[in-house]
Amino acid sequence: MRMRNFNIFYKHMLLVFAATCLPMAIIALSNYWIGIHQIKAETNRNHQLQMTKIVSSLEEQIARIEALGNQWSFHPLFSQQLVEGELQLKHNETRELLTSLRILQGAHPLIENVVLYIRNQDLLISEEEGINPIGNEQSKAIFSHLLENPTALFWWEDAAVPLKYKSTTQAAMVHKVQNENLEAYGALLFYLSKQQLDDLLYPLNPDGQGVAMIIKQNGELLTNGRARASEEAQLLNEALSREIVDRGLDSGDFMYKRDRISYSVSVGVFETNGWRYIVATPITKLMAPVILTLKLTLAVCLFSLLVAILVSWFTSRNIYRPIRHVVGLIREGSGSLTDNEGKNEFAYIEHRWRNLTKESKALQSSLEQSRLSLKEGFMRQWIQGHLAYLNEDELQDRLEGNGWMLRGKGFAILLVRLDDIAGTMGRFNKGDEQLAAFAAANIAEEIMSGAGTEAQVINFYDLSVAVLMAYEADCPKEQIKKQLFQLAEALIGELTRFLRMRVTVGVGKLVYRADSIHKSLEEARQVMRFRDMDKREQILDMENLLPHNASPVSYPFDMEEELLQCIRMGLEEEAVKKLRLFVDSLKPTRGRELLFRQGMMQLLGSILHALMKSGIDSGALYRGHNLYEQLGELTDPEEIQQWFETAIVGAFVRVMADNRNKRIEQIVDKVIDIISRRYSSAISLESCADEAGITSYNLSKAFKYHTGANFIDYLTNVRLDKAKELLRSSELKMSEIAERVGYQPTYFLRIFKKNEGITPGQYRIDYSSQGRDG
Repeated sequence: MRMRNFNIFYKHMLLVFAATCLPMAIIALSNYWIGIHQIKAETNRNHQLQMTKIVSSLEEQIARIEALGNQWSFHPLFSQQLVEGELQLKHNETRELLTSLRILQGAHPLIENVVLYIRNQDLLISEEEGINPIGNEQSKAIFSHLLENPTALFWWEDAAVPLKYKSTTQAAMVHKVQNENLEAYGALLFYLSKQQLDDLLYPLNPDGQGVAMIIKQNGELLTNGRARASEEAQLLNEALSREIVDRGLDSGDFMYKRDRISYSVSVGVFETNGWRYIVATPITKLMAPVILTLKLTLAVCLFSLLVAILVSWFTSRNIYRPIRHVVGLIREGSGSLTDNEGKNEFAYIEHRWRNLTKESKALQSSLEQSRLSLKEGFMRQWIQGHLAYLNEDELQDRLEGNGWMLRGKGFAILLVRLDDIAGTMGRFNKGDEQLAAFAAANIAEEIMSGAGTEAQVINFYDLSVAVLMAYEADCPKEQIKKQLFQLAEALIGELTRFLRMRVTVGVGKLVYRADSIHKSLEEARQVMRFRDMDKREQILDMENLLPHNASPVSYPFDMEEELLQCIRMGLEEEAVKKLRLFVDSLKPTRGRELLFRQGMMQLLGSILHALMKSGIDSGALYRGHNLYEQLGELTDPEEIQQWFETAIVGAFVRVMADNRNKRIEQIVDKVIDIISRRYSSAISLESCADEAGITSYNLSKAFKYHTGANFIDYLTNVRLDKAKELLRSSELKMSEIAERVGYQPTYFLRIFKKNEGITPGQYRIDYSSQGRDG
């Protein structure tokens, strides 16, 4: 055992070492090796986002300047009238013009100066210097050439300023001023401020150790921010320019390393004017504090690793002591360890623990199911009045034992009745009544839970569910009724939507004693008899149900007699049609289930009475089953009609039809006997029908059905067979033979030849010739 303990000790020590030391070592190495690259990538990404934001802001501001030029170029002040006459002599217009130029100059911080050029007078007008003529011809040609540009708005990268004022960027936005015919007669020149551009670029190179510059389309430097023009900066600019040329980049990002410093370089083009920007940020210097921190963290982790090894060794020496104690306690109740269990105490503890947990869960589940079943059974017995032997206090104690504190409270019942299970569009079928009731009970429980109402749902498993609610006894009755109707509407809505069945909710009377709740349930069941069977959703309140005014009851006696007649005659299809007409005629009473049931009960009694008069024992036919009880258990009008069609009309019609067929067969046999005995006399279908006690029409149909031939053809065949027998066996004359078989001689000759193809004499000769040959 000591050797085994010795092995477990080392196993535990290695386990503790792996749990305490290896994660720390992995984390330290990950922080150093992986963290550097991750932080570098994240720092670069953040810098790229900052640069993108600044570049987008700069491009947006340049676009605003262009929009400003578009807006002011159409100002009435810059109309064609401006060039008419000498502008120096128009003092008011000049003063207003200079004021507008001053407003334009201050409209955006990037605008350093705004100059208006008028070609026909060769004038340059600005707020700072007023109106100045262009002196030399070269400058005149330069400014005049601006108006030859095909676009109304463009950027002038070699902007000339023949004034005392000098632009700091040598770049201007030009917007031509045109007349109504779109002919340019001047231009607005917006010169950019280098200081403002530098301020925008400053966040991209705040310490001056990187590069942030903008280059015009002609390749000249527009600005390099606030960076000092040191030799090192110039060398970096040149090196970056060569690298960009070698890579052939118009736009993009790349990493550039120079003098052991890594730069994140971004190159892009402004969409508004085609200028390029180059930004290089020294990532290495940004990462220096982070790398130092990671190195210190790695050193601390290595030191902690040594400490963890010592702690693991010390902890492993003592970890087996409580384990051995626990194994001993478990072994006291389960006996000695087997060989497999003794090799690994942890596996033994786990195995025993799992068994105990499994047994505990099974016991808890069984107890919970038993408790719920007992509670459900108690609640069902209680509300149905099966616990009448208990007084009020005993009932309250039982309810408290089931977790329902109801002392000092009143009770209300909602009885939910489901019908028309066959009309649920495939949700349920016949025989799924318990499943539908279970689904309705679950839906009712969810609604009660969502409403926050103290309630219990009792499933009767017969398509009916009771919802028992408790409320404070001093709560106003009107408020309780309002809440009950709201819950009833919610129940009807959800049950109709999910189950697609006809739903009726009966509201029982409010009671204030636990031993009276069964009375409220019984009253709710009674109120169901007054439901409107044509409605799919309805709420019936026992307390508000008023008796119907006395009105004459319409019972279709004529249709009942027609239906009974069809049953007697065995006409099943006609009987079913008459039954449906009878049910439709009861529609005025279908709104009240009680009257409708009474009408159908009356019809059942009439059918049974008619069958009794016909000599049919309905009790023997149904093996003693009580048809009135079967009819009373049905609730849906369609189910009642279907039951009548199959169980009553169909069964009885088949019995009547069998009896009628036997009687008809006897009548046909009797008529055949009459023909065979009296074929030689005057006999007809009508005389035979009178003698048999049946109409000639029905006799003709029955005779055809049983013999396969109609009455006349059968009689003719019998007479001709007798005539042929006489022709073969006697020497009687044709007239005598005709009289003996019931024919006139002339008609006999004609009918014989029609059926046999030859005359009677020829038939006799042919038969005699065959006899001699034989």
